Amino acid sequence: MSITKPILRIFDYDKAIEFYITWLGFKTDWEHKPEGVPVYIQISLRDVVLYLSEHHGDASPGSHVAIDDFTELRDYHAHLIAKKYKYNRPGLEVPEWNDKAIMMTVHDPFGNRLTFSEELKG
Repeated sequence: MSITKPILRIFDYDKAIEFYITWLGFKTDWEHKPEGVPVYIQISLRDVVLYLSEHHGDASPGSHVAIDDFTELRDYHAHLIAKKYKYNRPGLEVPEWNDKAIMMTVHDPFGNRLTFSEELKG
């Protein structure tokens, strides 16, 4: 099976780390961060893998990534809210097209969005 790894444009390494690693709980898999060169990072959370890039032309700010089948989304949401991150307090929503699902959208400091969704059982 092929693997898709979206590239998200970032402009500030420290803000990216605060948002993706400290708050969302992704881990840094590897970084390419030579002196005087834009940073390129691979991060992951469970089976979600993203690239974050400061390189001009790698991606456009304002991208939207849909993360489907994210199990235990209610627990993850509660964990994020408990951290009291002052720049983001996402809610849980039931999408109008599927009343057996929940979604949570977060906005990063660079205009990108991640929407986590889970199909509820039962």
